[in-house]
Amino acid sequence: MAHVLVVDDEPSLRQTVSITLSRAGHSVDAAASGEEAVHRIGEVLYDVVVTDLRMEGVDGLAVLEAVKARDADAEVLIITAHGSIESAVQTIRRGAHDYLTKPFTPDQILHAVDLALERRRLRTEVRSLSRRLEDPNDPVTLVGHSAALERCLDVVREWAESDSTILISGETGTGKDLLARMILRYSRRADRPFVVVNCATIPDKLFESELFGHMKGAFSGATRNRKGLAQEADGGTLFLDEVGELPLEVQPQLLRFLESGEVRPIGQNRSLRVDTRVIAATNRDLLALIREGRFREDLYYRLNVLPIAIPPLRERREDIPVLAAHFVERFARRLGRPVRSISKRALLVLSGYEWPGNVRELENVIERAVMLAKGNELRPEHLFLPGSGSTDPDGGAGPKGQGVGDPMPLAELERRHILAVLKACGGNQKRAAGVLGISKSTLWRKLKGYGVDAASL
Repeated sequence: MAHVLVVDDEPSLRQTVSITLSRAGHSVDAAASGEEAVHRIGEVLYDVVVTDLRMEGVDGLAVLEAVKARDADAEVLIITAHGSIESAVQTIRRGAHDYLTKPFTPDQILHAVDLALERRRLRTEVRSLSRRLEDPNDPVTLVGHSAALERCLDVVREWAESDSTILISGETGTGKDLLARMILRYSRRADRPFVVVNCATIPDKLFESELFGHMKGAFSGATRNRKGLAQEADGGTLFLDEVGELPLEVQPQLLRFLESGEVRPIGQNRSLRVDTRVIAATNRDLLALIREGRFREDLYYRLNVLPIAIPPLRERREDIPVLAAHFVERFARRLGRPVRSISKRALLVLSGYEWPGNVRELENVIERAVMLAKGNELRPEHLFLPGSGSTDPDGGAGPKGQGVGDPMPLAELERRHILAVLKACGGNQKRAAGVLGISKSTLWRKLKGYGVDAASL
């Protein structure tokens, strides 16, 4: 489904084209003049604009220029009478996709729009592939070849071009944020803003101000006008991460925004239209939260227009060797380590573990192992997983009774990972913090919580 604008000052033709495209499943807006079309184009991003060439005042050429100034990837179809074909050809040289001469059949207009959309899709795909060729190690992709992952990626490719709201669900560490960025990459908004909102970290009282902005003097501490995150994402994508953590009190505000596509900064007496595609993600069971009275049912259905579920790593074990090799290559290069491969026994340990923290946990385990390994191969003793035969980096044995396949608490895995990296860095907290990707103060607080003195390592 595409978002199409039909522009013609002839009511019967405008209505016929609009009905034809709507019946084909497209979302259609109509404008009775060039002036109205230019106004609409300034507010909304359209996939295709179908416009008459000769109109009073603002003509089809001006509409074409307005479309291309707003979105160079939007496709424009020119409608023209036989006497103005030469002018229509000129518009193609200025960026129009094609022209149709009056009269034309419903099938002809549908075919022309389909071709325009296909050209747009191919252009987006070529641009995406070009980026991948420029950077073959680009992290904006989910790695693997399992049937479960391929089904998920097929849905991404199918729905990326749509402007409908997408709800990504999956356990912690499955890569929901990565999937959101993949959707962005395949969409027509790939070069537009991508604004991330972590719903779990915004205080209830600040949610409205953060999302929709405020005017100077709207409340105590509002010393200047501030644009909200939804407005910053205008023309692009707003990613609502951990949307299941939103307090019930602020959910109506988000619902109104999704329903209207408008924001009203606190202290302003009028609403502002924004053209923002929304992607939400959650690791919670929203239907269970609805039954518990902690999540609004109407908000759920507004978010769950196009649902995508990312399978946990334990349901796509055939991807573990591929992922592990990917992470070994990445971290060996980043950390300047000699590791180039993983032993068969180490792969057996990795494949047998339950991975409660999913891909993120596997990534952390491989990063630590690459840091600890002295040779060019990762072995089981580098992994510090149940069944690997390794011990805690602080000298203690692993949890008793845990064998291959028994999940390890994430907090325990994090503790082991931090201590192993710190030990490999000779107790140098600054260097260890850099490897871990955290601040030195955060590392200090964690060590204090573990009751560990870095100097003793």
